[in-house]
Amino acid sequence: MKANSKEGLFVEIANDLYEKGYVNKGYLDALTEREENFPTGLETKFLSIALPHADPEFIEKPFVYIVKNNKKLDFLQMGDNKDLSVDSFLFLGINEPDKQVGLLAKLMELFMDEYFVSEFNSISSSNNMYSLLKDKFEN
Repeated sequence: MKANSKEGLFVEIANDLYEKGYVNKGYLDALTEREENFPTGLETKFLSIALPHADPEFIEKPFVYIVKNNKKLDFLQMGDNKDLSVDSFLFLGINEPDKQVGLLAKLMELFMDEYFVSEFNSISSSNNMYSLLKDKFEN
């Protein structure tokens, strides 16, 4: 993507997800508000990412929407609100709250693995990215 701001990124993603039937009309506002109150940036040893998400009532179908932006955007790190520059994003559409902790734990585990991050960073095709994540979550 070529977003110039977090807000611009959120608008583009929310519009695409809405058009595809994954989220409802309130998603963009919920996503923005949640990010302001509970930042989703995550700095790992090998990569800084963000895991934006909204409450389940705004999700129509579960999804993981992966975005690599052409430039880093300003986010805050979860937990300590430290400034973080991020160009890789996993928008999470979780409609079963009891599965959220497990998904977040698995993603954090993956992004702390140097080999996985190297693979993740080298992929530019959506089909290859899908295959990589499908493989990691099925095993």
